[in-house]
Amino acid sequence: MKKKKARAKAKPKAAKKAKARKPAKAKAKAKAKVKKSSPKRPKVKAAAAPPKPGVIAPTNSVLLGFVEDYFAKIGVIALTLQAPVSVGQKIQVLGHTTNLQQTVDSMQIDHAPVTQAGPKDSVGIKVVNRARGGDHVYLLR
Repeated sequence: MKKKKARAKAKPKAAKKAKARKPAKAKAKAKAKVKKSSPKRPKVKAAAAPPKPGVIAPTNSVLLGFVEDYFAKIGVIALTLQAPVSVGQKIQVLGHTTNLQQTVDSMQIDHAPVTQAGPKDSVGIKVVNRARGGDHVYLLR
């Protein structure tokens, strides 16, 4: 096997660029300056403000709940009630693009028709126009 020959001419050491080095004491001072900083303080979060209502509640009304789902083919809103409601009472559905007022003609719990429902019941109410998730449902008096 033949060994490769090293380059014929090597650069002399004097021709190499010499780096200017700082003395050790100067380096330590520079590092000390960099390390000095104010101690980290924990960030304090501001108290959460109550959410602003998206709609203005009608006068003499009670909040029934919020539209959880709207079924377009059958025209039904699904919601969990916060107050009792019965067939024949007037409701109003309010939202960003929704303003619907009607009487409750048909109401179901688990696909079974009912005439009355109380708080914490998940009901489906037949409506005449489109509603959207998040719309407010009020019981008018």
